[in-house]
Amino acid sequence: MFDRFRSLPISRSAPLIGAVLADVVRYLILFVVLIGVGTLMGFDPTNGWVPVLGALALSMGFALSFGWVSVWVGTLARTPGAVQGVMFLLVLPLSFGSNTFVPVETMPGWLQAFVNVNPISHLVGAARGLMLGGPVQSHLLWTLGWMAVLLAVFFPLALRGYRRRA
Repeated sequence: MFDRFRSLPISRSAPLIGAVLADVVRYLILFVVLIGVGTLMGFDPTNGWVPVLGALALSMGFALSFGWVSVWVGTLARTPGAVQGVMFLLVLPLSFGSNTFVPVETMPGWLQAFVNVNPISHLVGAARGLMLGGPVQSHLLWTLGWMAVLLAVFFPLALRGYRRRA
C-alpha cells in the first residue's frame, strides 16, 4: 500500500501523518463511549463539563504524541505482530507502574520513584484533577513536557525510518 502512496503526488510524510490523525477519530469515539457509560453509571464531574473537555484534549494530545513511538517501531519491525509485541512490552509497565489503579502512597519506595516520573501518572493526575477537582498545574506541566519530548524525539525518527524503508 505504501508503494502506491509513493507513486501519488502527495507529501512523503502524508501517509504516516494521516494514519496518526485517523487515531483521533478512534480516540474520540472511545472517549464518548467511556464518558457516556460513566454518566449512565452516575459520573458527575465536580468542576463541570468544560474541564472534562480539557481532560479529553490533553488525553488525545498525549495519545497522539505517544502514537509516534509506535509509528517509529512500525518502521523498524518487519511484521505487525512484532510492533504489537514491542509496544505491549513498553505500554504494560507504564500503565501498571502508574497511579492509574493504586494510590502512590501504598506502593513500595522503589516503585514510587518510578511512578513519580512516569508520564502516564502525570497524565492521569492532570485528567483526574480536571474532572474531579484537585491539583492540576504540576501534572499538566509534566504531561505537556512529556508530550514535547515524545514529539521532538519520535516524530523525526518515524519520518526518517519511513523514508529509509521506502
